[in-house]
Amino acid sequence: MFDIKGFFKAYLQYFIFFVIFLIVVYFFLKHEFILGLIIGTIASAVNLFSWEFNLNRAKNSESLQLSTGNWVRYLVTIVACCFWVKYPLVVDIIGILVGLMIAYVLIMIRSLQNID
Repeated sequence: MFDIKGFFKAYLQYFIFFVIFLIVVYFFLKHEFILGLIIGTIASAVNLFSWEFNLNRAKNSESLQLSTGNWVRYLVTIVACCFWVKYPLVVDIIGILVGLMIAYVLIMIRSLQNID
């Protein structure tokens, strides 16, 4: 079974704090990069949830067929980038891309903490 409390402590709380911080910054600056970063960060959190869920399911499965949820993560990334396609003057694609990479940074940090 998927441990939502463990996921919240490991990742989700950082995403929530970071998105709230970005919303406050966007409220004052109204910059398109910050809005792209908000969209990318939310998409990154959804991607990370999908990855963790499928990883946990693969660990507990006895079957030889394993899935990491790539199609869901691709779809979430495409939807996030569609905001830039629809509103290119309001949302910055670089902000979306940086936001999407946040999950991978958190995965690396968590894996380095588990080495000890």
